[in-house]
Amino acid sequence: MTQNTNSMDEIISIIVPIYNAEKFLASCIDSILSQTFKNFELLLIDDGSQDSSLSICQRYQQNDNRITVFHKSNEGVTAARKYGVEKAKGEYICFVDADDIIPKNSLALLYKEHDNADMIIGNFILYLFSFYFTFYKEIFYSKKNKLYTPQVGRLNGIDYIGLQLENKLYHAPWGKIIRRDCFNDDIFTTPRDIFRGEDLIMNIKLGLNIEDIKIVNTIVYHYMIRASSCMQSRKPTLEYEKMFDRFLMQILKRNKLEIKLKKSILSQRIDALTGLLTEKIYLDKNDTFVKMIYS
Repeated sequence: MTQNTNSMDEIISIIVPIYNAEKFLASCIDSILSQTFKNFELLLIDDGSQDSSLSICQRYQQNDNRITVFHKSNEGVTAARKYGVEKAKGEYICFVDADDIIPKNSLALLYKEHDNADMIIGNFILYLFSFYFTFYKEIFYSKKNKLYTPQVGRLNGIDYIGLQLENKLYHAPWGKIIRRDCFNDDIFTTPRDIFRGEDLIMNIKLGLNIEDIKIVNTIVYHYMIRASSCMQSRKPTLEYEKMFDRFLMQILKRNKLEIKLKKSILSQRIDALTGLLTEKIYLDKNDTFVKMIYS
């Protein structure tokens, strides 16, 4: 039987970018449709999947008229999110990844706390999985659950950017609702060669458009780190970190923030080098970028 919405306009547009997510997609969609807060639209953006993801989306669409399915050529998760925002009608945007789930009261809790803020950020639990193969079937076992503790309070966009650079707020776009008017064409304009840190870039650009942010210590998201996700990560390099830093600084200098956020920028750069050392990557102390940070 088809699920009907109430007569009100959609308050929240939930955007799920999808690429070859057939193993976990149904659980994700079920968790969204089970929300106690009903006044939403669900935009499923299939980014050129080669598995059965699109047909799964279409089956759900037949049974719930809050769901709209879009199929596009593969351009990556950032382009899929941008496409979803362009199609969204809600007052607020909420992103959910196709292999994650949200508790049934997530939307209700976030909207209850909105207090007319431009962005409301919640807390999340991280689930880390290990795996092995048996008869070509992937078996997952929960290995570690971790509760993230955010910086609770109220802040403006520039302070938000500082906390993002200092890695004191998570970079992921999920676990929050964001006023749709805060998005513009530049939010998702990131070069294709930036494959790590694009969420940080997105958040910094959002911070430039946002005046009021509210952070609450309420669980609104279950983040699943799958073994398959880990296998897709690329090894960091010093050259990549230098390229990323140049792009990041272009944004901050264009908005005259390089002095005001000097401490936060240094923190981000130190984290970048620390990450390389953790991966046992050699750092040339005569390199200009490395020397600047050491100094």
